[in-house]
Amino acid sequence: MKPIVIVAAMPQERDALLKVFPEHKEYVHYNTCMFETKVGNQKIIIAESGVGKVNAACTLTLLLSDFNPRCVINTGSAGGLQTGQQILDIVIPDEVAYTDVDITPLGFEYGQMMGSPPRFSTSPELHTQLNAVLAEMEHPPRCHRGLLGSADSFIYKESQIENIKANFDNQVQCVEMEGGAIAHTCSRFGVPFLILRALSDVPDKGDNAMDFNTFLPKASVMSAEICLKLVKRIA
Repeated sequence: MKPIVIVAAMPQERDALLKVFPEHKEYVHYNTCMFETKVGNQKIIIAESGVGKVNAACTLTLLLSDFNPRCVINTGSAGGLQTGQQILDIVIPDEVAYTDVDITPLGFEYGQMMGSPPRFSTSPELHTQLNAVLAEMEHPPRCHRGLLGSADSFIYKESQIENIKANFDNQVQCVEMEGGAIAHTCSRFGVPFLILRALSDVPDKGDNAMDFNTFLPKASVMSAEICLKLVKRIA
C-alpha cells in the first residue's frame, strides 16, 4: 500500500503532528528530517518542509520521489483574510493560487505562473473524506472553503491585504507561505492533495504578528488532530 505523506512547514506544526502520531521513528535524508509511523497497515510519512515556497517544493519533490505516496496532506496554520473569520477557524481550500506572481503583461492571469493553470485544485475525494470526519465530530470547528493564497511574505499590512483582495475579487479565504508550492508540485506530478489550515490570525482583530506567535501552537494542534481523524478514515 502506498504511504500517505503529511507535510507541515514549521517545528510547532510538525511537533503537533508527532504528538498525535506518537509511535514513530526518525531519520534524515538529504538534510531533510522525516518521521515514519503507521495507522493500522497504512504507512505514514511526516516531514517538516521549512517555511516558504522553495523549501516546500524541495521537500515535497524529495518525498514524492522517495515514497510515491497515494496522497499528500498539508496541515498547519494560516492567516485569515475574510471579515467575520475567527482565530482557530479552519480553512479547507478547494483551490490554491499564488498571490505574488504577476506576469500579466505576457497575457497570463494575475497569480498564474507560465506553463501552469491560474489555480490548482485540491482532491475532491479527500474533501469527501474530510467532510465525513467533520460531520462525525461532536463540536466541529467553523470551516471556510474557497481559495487559498500563497506567497513568500507574511501578510500583515493593509496595503498587502487590499492588493490581494483587489487582484482576486476578495475570494481569498486565507494566506500562507507553502500551499502554492505544495499544490503546484502535487499537480505537476499527478498526486492528490489536500490542505488543512487553522487560522492563527485574522484581519481587523489585533496585531497579526502577535496573534500569529500566540495562537500558532493552538492552530497547529487543531489541524493535527483533524488530520489524525482524516488519516484514520482513509486508512
